[in-house]
Amino acid sequence: MVYYLVMKLVNLNEIKTQLSKYVELVEAGEVVVICKRNVPVAEIRAVPKKQKGVPQLGWAAGQFEIPEDFSTSEDTNLWEGGEDDPLRKYAPKSTDTRK
Repeated sequence: MVYYLVMKLVNLNEIKTQLSKYVELVEAGEVVVICKRNVPVAEIRAVPKKQKGVPQLGWAAGQFEIPEDFSTSEDTNLWEGGEDDPLRKYAPKSTDTRK
């Protein structure tokens, strides 16, 4: 696969007067080289876009084991929502007024 890099050479005075035009060119994929007295001094190029990470299912497979007594351990019994539930006071209050 061959990529062609398109560059525009522009003097500083022209960049000052038409910056928005050259920003649009950069967004379109071109590279703009800024010259001072016809000598290249700077380059404007697009910032690479970050790709959003797609979650991969199963990436942690085999990294840990769930103990056999997990569902019956004393620790999990605390979180069942009973009277001894430490987070019970933070649970939303029931607005059900039916009797």
